[in-house]
Amino acid sequence: MAESAYKNGDEFFQVEMEVSSLAGSHSSFGSSENVLVQASSTAVTLGQIEAVGWHLEHTGYVFVETGSTSTNRVLATGQGVVTRGHVAGIYLFRRTGQ
Repeated sequence: MAESAYKNGDEFFQVEMEVSSLAGSHSSFGSSENVLVQASSTAVTLGQIEAVGWHLEHTGYVFVETGSTSTNRVLATGQGVVTRGHVAGIYLFRRTGQ
C-alpha cells in the first residue's frame, strides 16, 4: 500500500496498526482480571515504509473497546469489570520528495 501511494504521487500516507490488546475473563465471584498483550513490534514495518520514500510525520494512539463484561461480586459490594479491546497506533507519513 505504501509503495502504491508513493507511485500515485500522494503527499501523505496513513496506516493504522495494532500495538497491544486488552483481554480478560471474569469469575463467578465477581472478580475480574485484565491481561495486556503486546503485539509484535511495529518498528520493522515503519522502517519499511520509510524505505519506500515516506517520512514519519505524526503518531497517535487510541484505545478501541470491543466489549466488556461485568459480574456482581459475591464477597464484596460492586462489580468486577473486564474490558476487551486494543490499542491502535495511527501513523501519518509525508512524502520525502525522493
